[in-house]
Amino acid sequence: MNQAFAILAALEGVGVTVRVIPPDTLRLEPASKIPPELLPRIRQAKPEILAALARPSVEPAECRHCDGKGECDCPACNLRRTDKPVPCLMCHPTERQVWLAATRPRECWFCEERRLHGESGPCAACADSGKAPWIQ
Repeated sequence: MNQAFAILAALEGVGVTVRVIPPDTLRLEPASKIPPELLPRIRQAKPEILAALARPSVEPAECRHCDGKGECDCPACNLRRTDKPVPCLMCHPTERQVWLAATRPRECWFCEERRLHGESGPCAACADSGKAPWIQ
């Protein structure tokens, strides 16, 4: 399933929208924006992508977390990555997974915190490589 979310995030990143046409057809628009190297991965992961897009979600009107807006700016939803509203973690889990993959930190967060506070010495998390072991 993680591969499906990574592919959906990559497609969103280049401006491609993904829709499911029942029973099992993926509609990618505009097709001209799809990177050629991504096409084999999309074909291979098609069942996973269909499953990710078909996961049931709470209807936004019923969501008590975001009051039915579908987007939320609380720390639980935005993980303090942005001040803007993001897909609600309760009623839009698929969109939130795509957003999480697209906004995943690329550098060691511990180094950034140390720089902000003027600390010196080697980073305990990444040994000043800029890549913590848990960041792929």
